[in-house]
Amino acid sequence: MFIFETTVKPEWIDYNGHMQDAYYGLVFSYAVDAIQDEVGFDADYRARTGCTIYLLEDHKYYLKEVKEADHLRTETRILKCDEKRFHLHMEMLRDGDLAAVGEFIELHVRQKPSPHAAPIPDEILQRLQTAMLPSVDAAELKHRSRSMTIARNSR
Repeated sequence: MFIFETTVKPEWIDYNGHMQDAYYGLVFSYAVDAIQDEVGFDADYRARTGCTIYLLEDHKYYLKEVKEADHLRTETRILKCDEKRFHLHMEMLRDGDLAAVGEFIELHVRQKPSPHAAPIPDEILQRLQTAMLPSVDAAELKHRSRSMTIARNSR
C-alpha cells in the first residue's frame, strides 16, 4: 500500500463550505505522483527517458464531506498491471473515516516523437507487480468501477 497525506487548503473549499469535487481529483492525482516517485517513474526517469504516465480513466465516489483544514490520508493499492498499464484503487480517509474512493487506470507513455503507449521497464514493472494485491483481496474492495446510467422509470 502507498500512503499520501495532505491538509485541505482554504482555496479548495466551495460555496457550500466543503471541499469542491475537483479537489478530490487533485488529492488523488498528488497521490499518484507520490506512487510514481516511489516506484521509479520520478523526475529523473522522465527527463532521462522521455516517458511519463497518462491517466486513461478514473471513477470517483464521494462518500463524506471534507472541510477546510481536515487531514486527509490517501491509501493506494495496485489492483492489476500489465506491460503498459496499471490499475489503482485509492481510499481517501478523513480522520480515519472513508471520505472518497477513486479508481484509476494509468498508461506508460513515450512522449516523442508523438505520445504513444510504451512498455514499462522491467525493474519498475516488477515493483508494481510486487505491490499488487492478491486478486481475492482486490475483489472485496468496495466501490469498484461500474457503468453509470440513469435507469428509465419502470412506470
